[in-house]
Amino acid sequence: MGHINTVLGPISPSELGPTSSHEHVFWGPPGWEFDPEWWFHTPKVFEKCLNDLKEYRALGGKTFVDCTGIGLGRDLHLYRMLSKHSGVNIITATGFWAETGIYNHFRDKDAHDIDFLQELFERELTQGIGNTDVRAGYIKVGNSIFSVTKFEEHLHRAAARAAKKRGCAVMTHGGQWQPWELIRIFKEEKLDLSRVIFSHCDNLDSWDYDRNLRLARLGAWVAYDSWGYIEPWYWGHYGRSDEMGADITKALIDDGYGNRLLLASGANLFSFGWQRSSPYVGKNTVCTHMRNTPGQLRRVGIKEDMFWKLMIDNPKEVFMTD
Repeated sequence: MGHINTVLGPISPSELGPTSSHEHVFWGPPGWEFDPEWWFHTPKVFEKCLNDLKEYRALGGKTFVDCTGIGLGRDLHLYRMLSKHSGVNIITATGFWAETGIYNHFRDKDAHDIDFLQELFERELTQGIGNTDVRAGYIKVGNSIFSVTKFEEHLHRAAARAAKKRGCAVMTHGGQWQPWELIRIFKEEKLDLSRVIFSHCDNLDSWDYDRNLRLARLGAWVAYDSWGYIEPWYWGHYGRSDEMGADITKALIDDGYGNRLLLASGANLFSFGWQRSSPYVGKNTVCTHMRNTPGQLRRVGIKEDMFWKLMIDNPKEVFMTD
């Protein structure tokens, strides 16, 4: 029987419960921590995030998949305290965002081969992250909009090799732009596509239903993870309405691939030095998704029990580590 790594230790898949599969506790662009005018205040940030997670729990959520990765705000000590005091399981990731979000330190180490990256991913999956015993629950990788750079190709190859060896999932960030190049890499590395999540398949800047259907038919996971972005606040170019989200969710279910679909909001409980969230307040959170999505799905004829099935059964399958 497999298990699922959380920041408080491994749990059985039956303990996962309703899971939002693409969220962020913290997120910040590389270098935020060196801002000499930074306004970070740990007690206030902790209180804000804790209140959000408690509300998420009260709305029926049980597990929160953090997709931040290395260098963008991942903080294991705060994650553990938040999980302990909120009652919400937090799954954290090893891995990186696209090359623009990676410090030179890691690019320099990768100058000759990908062994360093693979070993790093495996160590964080099996031994612990940094000086903690927190083990990552999956691997996060990203790529650029217009191409997959050489370094990003190395990231994906290293992730595929580590995932095959350790039996975990790989989540892409940017696969909606270059999915077939990533599929080529994963197939060359002989990674089972049922272990691959393609994030942001509902983004307006790269919307393509035929692509999503093809990915699902290949056995990969299609993530609709922008719930709550437009209403009431999101200005981003890839935000889409929840009405559209309900329509495209129904389409994938009607085509027989609800068992390849993951739902989330992709929001940050707190953003470091980034205009998408103001200090201590934020805008939408995962709670927006939990409050609004069931009603949007009912509008298009999807019963609420299907929402909970998508939130429980599918994450349980993909995030289970062998």
